[in-house]
Amino acid sequence: MEASDRQPTFWSNTQTYATAVICMILGTAVGFLLHSPEEARSSVPSASVSPQVAPSAMKGGMPSAQDMKRMADKQVAPLLAELQKHPGNAEVLAQVGRSYLAAQQYPKAQQYYEQSLAVKAAPDVMNELSFVYYTLGDVDKAIETLNRALKLDPKNSKYLFNLGMFEWHGKSDPKAAIAAWQGFLNANPKDPKRAEVEQMIARAKHHLTIPPGTKTDKPAL
Repeated sequence: MEASDRQPTFWSNTQTYATAVICMILGTAVGFLLHSPEEARSSVPSASVSPQVAPSAMKGGMPSAQDMKRMADKQVAPLLAELQKHPGNAEVLAQVGRSYLAAQQYPKAQQYYEQSLAVKAAPDVMNELSFVYYTLGDVDKAIETLNRALKLDPKNSKYLFNLGMFEWHGKSDPKAAIAAWQGFLNANPKDPKRAEVEQMIARAKHHLTIPPGTKTDKPAL
């Protein structure tokens, strides 16, 4: 399958928070960009601590990975202190995960998201963790985790949209991608992203008879 010229985009209820923080730190969104539906703006995490860029981090332009980690560690310190008082708080664990996700500290984000889910099965946290798995290259785990979220919230537009993206970009499986996006249309016929999803389905249909990995001039997503 012909590679896309652009990175896939995903939906997350933490997008506004995460992207704002990343842009604040880096001056640009890096990695996978996340769609920002209007509905997400009302569910920004409450502990939306915003890392402040240390002067030393900006002298050379972009902060280094070490700078990002130091800033994230500083930002989560109050949350970790809260966990010392109230161990096993699923919401706080998830907030720590979001902070590390915003700073692109994906293994750390994975650690705290998984701890949060061990306490409470929250579909939005599963959605966020699936993005972390995908970013770390574990596409199968990303899809498995997103399917867990869909079992709890089968008509959620974000999850169905993301599942299609994982299947298309991660597994080169247009049939599975179409199934997910058709589920999106069936569950959310008036969703503002309907036209976009219909276009993606049309493109994916061009690849149904092409073996994965085959070079083609068919339109890619």
